[in-house]
Amino acid sequence: MTNLDPHLFEDTPLASGDLARLMEQAQAAFRWRAEVDRLTGSGEADGVSASVTGGGAVSQLDVSDAACADGGEELSRRVIAAVRAAQDDLAEQIRRSATLTFGEDSAQARTVTEGSLQRFGRSASVIETDFGDSVQWGDGRDRR
Repeated sequence: MTNLDPHLFEDTPLASGDLARLMEQAQAAFRWRAEVDRLTGSGEADGVSASVTGGGAVSQLDVSDAACADGGEELSRRVIAAVRAAQDDLAEQIRRSATLTFGEDSAQARTVTEGSLQRFGRSASVIETDFGDSVQWGDGRDRR
C-alpha cells in the first residue's frame, strides 16, 4: 500500500523486531485485500438495482418494468445511477475496512482513500462515441 524506497535499508541494518513488524504489516495487508475481494456494493435508482464486486465490476442488475416506462434514454440514466450508487457503497466499505485494519491516521488508509477517490470519484456517465457522432435511439431521434 505504501511506496517504499527499494534502497531504504541498504545502509542501515534492520533492528531486532523490525523484520517481524514488517511481516505482520504485510500479512495484515494480504488479509485485508482478501477481505476487500469478498465485499459487494449495492445501489438503487428509480426501479433499477445494481450490485458490484469488490473490484467494482457489475455483478447483478435488476430492472423493474416500471423503470422501462420512460424509454431507453431515461432507463440508461437510471442504470448508470444505480451502478454509481453501488460503487459508492463499495468505496465506503473499502475505506471503512482500511481504517479498521490499518488505523485511521495510517499511510495505508490514506492511500486506500485516495485510490478510491481516483477510481470511483468521478461520476459514471454515458460515453460519447469516438468521433463525436450522435447516438440514434429507438425513436429515431439523434442524441448527444
